[in-house]
Amino acid sequence: MADGTSPRGELACPAVALFVLSDLHLDEEGQARLFRDDRQGAKLASLCERVVRDDAEVVLLGDVFDLTAMNPPARGLDRFFAELGVAAEPKPARGVRRLLEAVRESNPRAISALSHLSRRLPVTLVPGNHDHHLGGPGGKEALAAIGLGAVRIEPLVVREIAGRRVVLRHGHELDAGNARPGGPGEVLTASLHQGAIPFLRQHGGRRHVRIDPDRLVALRPEEFAVPVLERWLAPDTFRAFFRAFLRLLSANGGLPRPAAWFAPFLSSERMRRRIQDQDQLWYRTARTAFRALRGRGPLAEPRPDVLVMGHTHVLDWAPQDGEVPSEKLYVNLGTWTDRAADANSAPDTTLPLLEVWEEDGRLRARLSDLDDDGGEMQRFEALGTFSR
Repeated sequence: MADGTSPRGELACPAVALFVLSDLHLDEEGQARLFRDDRQGAKLASLCERVVRDDAEVVLLGDVFDLTAMNPPARGLDRFFAELGVAAEPKPARGVRRLLEAVRESNPRAISALSHLSRRLPVTLVPGNHDHHLGGPGGKEALAAIGLGAVRIEPLVVREIAGRRVVLRHGHELDAGNARPGGPGEVLTASLHQGAIPFLRQHGGRRHVRIDPDRLVALRPEEFAVPVLERWLAPDTFRAFFRAFLRLLSANGGLPRPAAWFAPFLSSERMRRRIQDQDQLWYRTARTAFRALRGRGPLAEPRPDVLVMGHTHVLDWAPQDGEVPSEKLYVNLGTWTDRAADANSAPDTTLPLLEVWEEDGRLRARLSDLDDDGGEMQRFEALGTFSR
């Protein structure tokens, strides 16, 4: 290819070292934030300075930008606001360039650091479900408009390190609700950010309950927002919200057609059962990854020795046996957002970083937390093989 990559995403000159980040969710200043330039942005800038000194390649493994949260759902938001008495107007939809410009305005430190880095070293971005726009028409040009024109865009990344194949995917293709643009997951994201959050900001919580809209958008799976709101709102208010929210999802294809007819009658208990199923996504993703390491299943090609994924927002580190024990490795890089699991407990502020490099004829990998109280979490090595 003209830019020095192969169709499956391999650099013509193999990287000596990889620094891998996933699920940063850079967003814009608004009613709820997932990425804050004064915290995550500062850590990202420090990392970029280090990477330049180490002469490595950086892979941004999907959902670098939270673009699907920044546009309103296409239909029904005005009715949602009217039903709940929210004094707000739906925002106009924006194209990918305007969305990225808004991200840059809200995160100058992070975008400046990535821009400087991408002009000095290889930076590859794999589009995820929240920033799938970057893999489509105008994506490359939109990145260039915010100083990221040197960033490569690839559907997956494959590198050979110490003769072993390292495969990096975002992983949303394993999640039915997020496998395609405009699917139920994207509808839920837009409806939460552009509908539920403005409602919550205006209405507030019930008596004796302190609420935090930022926590609502940091919940994973996002369906967790429903039982959290059930705790925050008075019963009558929650029932009115729940009915209006289901109608909003239905209007935008966020519920299957049969379910859409019965949306007003669906119970929050049924939603909780859906949450329990979706909360196992990280486990199902890992099982598929293990099969891929054995050369089986939907991710078997190209067959990995090390498989790195994101999307689930759950950190995972799982060495697997190959021809010799613990020769292969699956890693899920979680997220840089302040992940919340419930309505009250402290959020997880881990900032995961994966490094993969060759040393003394071995492939080595290290998982670290860049948060102030973090440090090295896991380490792996496997004897190199150069028979391929």
